[in-house]
Amino acid sequence: MASWVLLDEKSESDLHKTRLLNVEEKPFKRITKRLVSISSTVSKTAASRDAAGGLPNPPRLPNGDSLQVDLTHDFAAFDSSIARFQFLHDANQRERERYAADQQRILAECHDVRANNARLRDQLESARATLTQRKKFDELAEKISSSRLLRPREDQVVNLAKLEDECRELERESETYSETWKERRDQFNRIMEEGKMLRRQIRDEKEEVDRREGMNEEAEDDAEGDKDGQTPRNLASELATPHGDLDSQPKATESAGDTPRPASPGSPVPDKPRARSALSKDASGPADDGSREDVEMEDGEQQVAKEAEPGVKQAGETEQTENPADSMEVDE
Repeated sequence: MASWVLLDEKSESDLHKTRLLNVEEKPFKRITKRLVSISSTVSKTAASRDAAGGLPNPPRLPNGDSLQVDLTHDFAAFDSSIARFQFLHDANQRERERYAADQQRILAECHDVRANNARLRDQLESARATLTQRKKFDELAEKISSSRLLRPREDQVVNLAKLEDECRELERESETYSETWKERRDQFNRIMEEGKMLRRQIRDEKEEVDRREGMNEEAEDDAEGDKDGQTPRNLASELATPHGDLDSQPKATESAGDTPRPASPGSPVPDKPRARSALSKDASGPADDGSREDVEMEDGEQQVAKEAEPGVKQAGETEQTENPADSMEVDE
């Protein structure tokens, strides 16, 4: 928008000259016409007086009073015209100032309107996006609400309450999960230890039974050898004694330290090398059986962990009942 500026003095004077002011020129032209008519009358009177030879009392102008009144009226009209021009100039000045203030205000309003339009345009875009999203939500809600598989709202509220209770219960369980898992692990370890102890007791009992049977057989063999007069027992036992494995030697030595069962009446007492060979021979077999049992137990640890607890209790009771009998046999 082009700004309005004041004209320079020359341009303004040229503009005043070219303007058509027919109404404002009337008082000025009337005054000039009056003055011209008066001057022409005065010149005619002076000429006639000169022609009359200088009369002492020249004649007065005709209608002198009326001419004075007309001149007064013409000057008053001209004075009012000038005053009106001054008022118009002042009014124009005030209007120009008002126009300048209005121009600044309008420019500020235009700037505010442009900023408001940009803000409203952004709001319109966001409103359109929200409307599109709500339409999609309405479509999804319509599909959900129109489904026949949905249950009534009351049932859904009850189900939600149940789910919330279950969630709270799961949270409580998760809080105590670590402690529960620790307790279960301790129970599992305790069950495994009891199972190992039970297996060790069973293996020791089996070794004891095999050792006793071997001692009985050796005693019978020695008795028959004495009757037939064969090779002495010490040499035969040393030649026939098998060397046990490394794993079976500690068991043999441990079993060798046990109290042997006395022989039957009338049978000779076996020699020490013979008894040692028999114990090593008897200990090798139970050791191999024990190693195989260890492999089987390791393969089935998971099943033992689940089933060993009631078995351990029953086995413990069985051991308690069997151990007194074994101790009585050893004492005898």
